[in-house]
Amino acid sequence: MQTQDYTAPDGRLIDRLSAVKAVVRDFIAQRKDDRIGLIVFGTGAYAQAPLTLDHASLLLLLEDTRIGMAGPNTALGDAIGLTIKLLDQAHEQEKVLILLTDGNDTGSAISPGHAAKMASERGIVVHTIGIGDPQGSGEAKVDLQTLQVIARTTGGRAFQARDRTALQQVYATLDQITPHQVKSFSHQ
Repeated sequence: MQTQDYTAPDGRLIDRLSAVKAVVRDFIAQRKDDRIGLIVFGTGAYAQAPLTLDHASLLLLLEDTRIGMAGPNTALGDAIGLTIKLLDQAHEQEKVLILLTDGNDTGSAISPGHAAKMASERGIVVHTIGIGDPQGSGEAKVDLQTLQVIARTTGGRAFQARDRTALQQVYATLDQITPHQVKSFSHQ
């Protein structure tokens, strides 16, 4: 996430995490009636923000997210596993995970494929977004094939976003294909 290959609106190069934060802030603003959480993963996975309708607090916690705060590795399977645990306690009819990574699984206790099967069994749809370089090496290489398998297994879609504009388009697509839960009451 520290690679500086995305551009800010003013044209200067910024790191991937900064670009992701800006796009995710806009996405959260559009999903006013959704409970949204934030899971950060690296060597391990942990909930930076639990599922909440308090989007102001969620945005503060998103802003506090830092490169490397969860460790240097990429634990895709563990991130899916933690999401399953958190969503098992939720009462929403639609359970969706947007899994964004710029690397490949290098340290999960549970394989991403097995975690995807468990998510599917619980009705959790996983949309994946690869923002790294598929031609890179080591942890810097995003594993698009694994992301496609995760999405396919859970009924989600796999995306690749090589720049900020493409990332914005991915989130716009996700906003359209993911149902908004809106309750309305009327009185006569």
